Amino acid sequence: MFLVFNLKKVMKKAVIYSVSALFIYMGFEYIKSIKTIKTMSDKKYYIAIVVDDFGYSGEGTDDMINLPIKLTGAVMPFSKSSKEDAEKLINAGKETIIHMPMESLTGKKSWVGDKGVFLNMSDEEIKTVVDEAFDIVNGASGMNNHMGSAIMEDKRALSAVLDCVKDKGVLFLDSVTTANSKAYEICSKKGIPLLKRDVFLDSTDDINKIKENLLKAEKVANEKGYAIAIGHVGPDGGNVTVNGIKQLYTEMESRGVEFVTLTELLEIIK
Repeated sequence: MFLVFNLKKVMKKAVIYSVSALFIYMGFEYIKSIKTIKTMSDKKYYIAIVVDDFGYSGEGTDDMINLPIKLTGAVMPFSKSSKEDAEKLINAGKETIIHMPMESLTGKKSWVGDKGVFLNMSDEEIKTVVDEAFDIVNGASGMNNHMGSAIMEDKRALSAVLDCVKDKGVLFLDSVTTANSKAYEICSKKGIPLLKRDVFLDSTDDINKIKENLLKAEKVANEKGYAIAIGHVGPDGGNVTVNGIKQLYTEMESRGVEFVTLTELLEIIK
């Protein structure tokens, strides 16, 4: 009888210890899972949205400037509202770069504009027009190319442009309007900070396509840590691009996306 009684006590203690151990194990696993979830939510993916074609006061200009996320406005320097749009961007806490008109291999010369960088210009003429662009878009953090496939493929002309960029101590963003761009080769030699466009957001009036492209940028950012997406004000984007961004940016932020300017991105990926 005594043995049976002791056996019951031993079994009771064993059950208690087992249950206690189980609860302790579950507690550790819960804490570990919370830490894992926190780590996942803390991971940041960086997206720099660059908006081209400021300078015309085109459709969507004010709404784009007033978006509650960081972005970089690329301002056409020789347009009717260049200074005005640049000032609006700066006053709204946005970053500005020069959207430099450059000769293209295709399309009409009029699409580039009356003033820009053309293959028949001398190095000194290129320097004069690029310096003027920096004077107009005062405080610009860099430059990207408007059209420009012919210049981006020409070492002599592009080198003249990038000499000015280097003198200003700013960055260059390759909009990737040609697969044969010489920007990487020249910027590497000259020590110029270079970034490259990953995704075009618009040139469509289909908001679902714009949202699809934003999610494509997010996917790129997930894969390599960051992405650069180019959109537009005016006829190539405008209000439809603004609304696409408005509908998605909060959701994207909840998944770990952080919207940054180009100069902030450079600091992050150094």
